[in-house]
Amino acid sequence: MFPDVDHGIIPMMVSPIIESKPPHTAKRSPRSIFVLSFAGALVFLYLRTFLLPAIPFVGTGDQILFFSRAARVVHGQVPYRDFFELVPPGTDLLYAAAFRLFGIHAWVMQAWGIAIGLALCCVVTRIASRILRGPLILLPALLFLVFDFNSALDLTHHWYSTLAALAAVSILMGGASWQRIFAASSLCGLATLFTQTQGALMFLSLVVYLLWLKRSDVQDSSTLTQFAALLFPYALILSWVLGYYIHKAGFRTIFFDLVLFPLRFLSSGEVNSPLTYLHQIPSVHVPADIIRLIPFVFVYALVPYIYLVGFHQLWRRRKVLPVSLRQHLVLLHLVGLGLFLAVASGPRFFRLSTVAPPAILICTWLISQQSPACRFVRNLLCVLAAVFALLLPLRRQTQWHATLNLPIGQTAFSDSFTFHEFQWLAQQTHPSELFFNNSTLCLYLSLDNPTASEFVNYDDFTRPEQVAAVIQSLQRHPPHFIALLPESATFSDVHDHAVPFRQYIYDNYHLTQIFYLNGSSRYEEQLWELGPKPFE
Repeated sequence: MFPDVDHGIIPMMVSPIIESKPPHTAKRSPRSIFVLSFAGALVFLYLRTFLLPAIPFVGTGDQILFFSRAARVVHGQVPYRDFFELVPPGTDLLYAAAFRLFGIHAWVMQAWGIAIGLALCCVVTRIASRILRGPLILLPALLFLVFDFNSALDLTHHWYSTLAALAAVSILMGGASWQRIFAASSLCGLATLFTQTQGALMFLSLVVYLLWLKRSDVQDSSTLTQFAALLFPYALILSWVLGYYIHKAGFRTIFFDLVLFPLRFLSSGEVNSPLTYLHQIPSVHVPADIIRLIPFVFVYALVPYIYLVGFHQLWRRRKVLPVSLRQHLVLLHLVGLGLFLAVASGPRFFRLSTVAPPAILICTWLISQQSPACRFVRNLLCVLAAVFALLLPLRRQTQWHATLNLPIGQTAFSDSFTFHEFQWLAQQTHPSELFFNNSTLCLYLSLDNPTASEFVNYDDFTRPEQVAAVIQSLQRHPPHFIALLPESATFSDVHDHAVPFRQYIYDNYHLTQIFYLNGSSRYEEQLWELGPKPFE
């Protein structure tokens, strides 16, 4: 699940990183070091996403929703018109293009993990070369791969917006000419097509940066030309793409899905609200759990607090920093802070991880000084990252696993409970059969969802009108199996609109199997079969 460095490459990366030469005076690293680092990241990512020799691990998390919607696009459906989507269509379209090119296969999904990890690693290293010198340039990408991306390898829209934002930063670090601003604005538009909040706040960050350049009298062209180059491609991309879907689904639908729904209902539960902050930190019961804690401490300690420290250092050292370096760092701080604000309303660990790359770059700049404390922190991070880079792929390949030949290809499982659920349902169904309320099972078993929703939630995330539409679709085209989470005390909450849905299941289906998730009886998923329970 994560990017890394080949076992033989780790010493080459770590030993030069911890040498004591001042980072801004050291010679540039040989190109071979960058090539070997890229190869090491590729090996790490492959060993985290594929079981040797070439069996993809089953995908988990919210990424499955986007791959499922991409499959629906391939089958001729249109986002917003034919199924609900609360973010712009960029991720759905990107994955649909991959499915059209290579087919709907399990390996395609895991290959995306390798591709996005390598792309982020490259752009992080590119930016690092603008603010650091010598082998220290490699440290941000190494930290990003093993502590950040490795802990959040869930390929949702957030990662693609962050990649576009970092690419825009890299381009603008070459100067504020109108051509570079035009390219950065285009990337802003692409970022917005993946995540509306990240793209919009990234655009605002660039506006602030250009205003700061004007105030500093260091811009390369006229202010009017700069802002025209910034506004035009951004507006053109959004109006062109969203205009198409407004034509297909209607303005009211697009406005509700992309604006009203996220503002009114996305934060109704704890998962998408500020209350989720720090709740994902794993419990420590035995000494080995401390190792699992390290990436969480790393990300939580950096985002967003490193920006406060960084801005303070920029102000304190404003007269001694080279002009170009100060510009690069101000841009990186502004974009990084904008990305953080985009997820601040629901600061889950995963979301903080997706916006952490700028913070990692700033952290590396801060510890690049030659004080004993900075040198100690650098050495500690290098050693920890090297250990993680070696152990994570080894553990992934040697832990318990089993494989299944599924309709979209052979797939590996590292959780026995998930394996048994897939195995049982694969024996009971056939491709194109109707199924509802579990997108992962639906996608990997090539089952068809007859509704416009991917699932029914028990909070405001699923609106009453959506529940009614789901029931109508199920009545017209009843699936043979429906997945259902068990009831709990929270179902009396006023935000739970799923009572009619559950009642429909109880009236028309019978419980046929219970599967415990993550090996705990506290988390279970029920499979309900159409029709009354047969007499035994």
